[in-house]
Amino acid sequence: MKVLFIFFISFFLAIASCNYVTFTPRSKNNINREKPSILLSERIVDFRIEQMGWPTSRADFISKGIKYYEVFKDFKYSTTHFKVIDSNNLVFIFSDHIKDIKNYKETEKIDLHSYGGKVTFYKENDKFLYKLKMNK
Repeated sequence: MKVLFIFFISFFLAIASCNYVTFTPRSKNNINREKPSILLSERIVDFRIEQMGWPTSRADFISKGIKYYEVFKDFKYSTTHFKVIDSNNLVFIFSDHIKDIKNYKETEKIDLHSYGGKVTFYKENDKFLYKLKMNK
């Protein structure tokens, strides 16, 4: 009886959420096309080496010179977050792709499979490296 009750509650919640939420399937090729440029990650490493610290925000990053501004000029994501862990580690998180924002304005539904991801920066053998991971 309890399982049946949970099933009906879940079913009705799923139907109700269809008015607010959508799920757009994305192929691996689509996700790869929307990855940020590798040049952005390289410029973040350059920033760390030249400024002796990680950027704390998008404004901080682009204010330090034209080469930093240029990589963000055509950036496809409107929300960015620089999470500084320590002097050797940083997590750069990006979300709210321009396609997702346009889709939301047209449908007024949040896409559960929106573009976004993170780049993890770390130091290994006196060299800064990074790994990009897109949301699936």
